[in-house]
Amino acid sequence: MRKVLFLLLILTAICGCKSKPTPPKVEKIPLTVLRFDKDLFAIDYATLEDSLPFFRKKYGEFFDIFNFKIIQIGSSENKGYADLLKGFVTDYTINKAKKECDSVFADFNTIANNITSSMSYFHYYFPQKPVPTIITYVSGFNQSMVTTDTILGIALDRYLGENHDFYKRMALPKYIRLKMNKSRIPADVVRAWLITNFPMNDSAFNLLSNIIYLGKIAYASSLLQPNAEDTVFTGLSKDEIKWCKENEKNMWTFLVEKKKLFSSDMMLIRKYCEEAPFTKDFGQESPGKAVIWIGYNIVNAYMANNPQVDLQRLMEMNDYMAILKSSKYKP
Repeated sequence: MRKVLFLLLILTAICGCKSKPTPPKVEKIPLTVLRFDKDLFAIDYATLEDSLPFFRKKYGEFFDIFNFKIIQIGSSENKGYADLLKGFVTDYTINKAKKECDSVFADFNTIANNITSSMSYFHYYFPQKPVPTIITYVSGFNQSMVTTDTILGIALDRYLGENHDFYKRMALPKYIRLKMNKSRIPADVVRAWLITNFPMNDSAFNLLSNIIYLGKIAYASSLLQPNAEDTVFTGLSKDEIKWCKENEKNMWTFLVEKKKLFSSDMMLIRKYCEEAPFTKDFGQESPGKAVIWIGYNIVNAYMANNPQVDLQRLMEMNDYMAILKSSKYKP
């Protein structure tokens, strides 16, 4: 099986205050959207085993990923598999989650159209890269998204709304629940597909390389969603964006003076680059992952100062120190 990328929590890309390039005119491309959630829960449980060839043929690799990685019941070829799958689709909580998904996502067309628009831009900027088949599913509140090199799966039960009772009963913190709205799906799809196609790769793995890598993802995300408000693809509230603008220089000065940028300590990198209610070293008024604001602005400055570099070349660049130097970044 090919390498699979899971996104349990949603990565947050950040937008800066500088203007984006004028978006190009792109031709809308066809996008395949498969509703695995609907197909799975529509089967006749009494003859479930007879339906397995249909799922193997229609969903192929994704069906294996769903069985092995998402609900973890093993191969559909195993004896007793049908009973395990029946147990999943008839489980009280899972069934209730499916009904909630049917209600929240009664019309998936708007979301699908937004994804199609972004993927049309993706195809324009990266014509040699594949555009994914989109597959929706109910995960049992596991991975938000799963990707291979040709598939992007969306767990609808991870996007039922920040105030949904399911999430409150799971005691998910507010900063996580804020990302669990269906309006987040198109931006999360873009981010997940960019990360899949352009994974982090730098021999000098440190805080700076992580910040600039996430800045690259942020910059590309903004170009694939040219008409979106900043809050859509940043994941930040307007107040958090305002805080980042006002404190960008202070954040950068702190990281430089405290010699944090070239640290390869994974605990330190996670503290700054993973989801959190706030960034501890910057105070409780700061947003979590506030350093990505810096990353975006470094990349934005780099692209402004190097107009010969297109988006494809930027995303393929893994010398993050060179990006910083050529950006002439001055917060």
